[in-house]
Amino acid sequence: MRTVPPASFDEGDVASASRRITARRRMTATVGGTAVAAAVLVGGIGVGSGWFSSSTDTVASPPPVAPLTAAPAPVPQIESDGITPRSGGCRPDPSVVAAVEATLPEAGGTRPTPVLSCPTGAKAAAFPLRDGPAAGRVTVLVSPAGTAQAGQSTPGDVRRPDGAQQSVRKARSGKLVVVVSEPEQGSPAAPFGTRLAHVAGDLAARF
Repeated sequence: MRTVPPASFDEGDVASASRRITARRRMTATVGGTAVAAAVLVGGIGVGSGWFSSSTDTVASPPPVAPLTAAPAPVPQIESDGITPRSGGCRPDPSVVAAVEATLPEAGGTRPTPVLSCPTGAKAAAFPLRDGPAAGRVTVLVSPAGTAQAGQSTPGDVRRPDGAQQSVRKARSGKLVVVVSEPEQGSPAAPFGTRLAHVAGDLAARF
């Protein structure tokens, strides 16, 4: 029978070795935990300070804000005839045009034009006309009596210093009918001056 050699270590050696292993494990855990904590700390600082960029946590930039600007002031609409809502003028009124063409047929061959100065509530039309050597414009206004312009509020016939002739009649409605014939520059007389009183009387009967 073989003889077993005696053990080279005793119970104290085993206990000592166990304590050394336990100490190494604790040191390894402590170092590892410190390294992980340091990595987390560095990562947090890096992200917070912009050292690292994240492709999954991208924050969209807000859209640019347009600068505040004042709206442009509205521009009054000006028609080709020069009449605007504030100009005080009026365009040819169809009823006046029809009445003038009926009592003065020569007006039917011309195109009526606007009247740039009209009393409030007036109807009007102007006609460029030629009467033999005389040429100019005949203007007709039908307006409320209280709004007639200066020098046109009293019925009658007058010849003005500028060569124009004017006839004013009171219409059957109580309104005033004003007919003015103005010669153009170089014209020897106002067109249809001799017929103006008749035209004004006929128009007064129509309005």
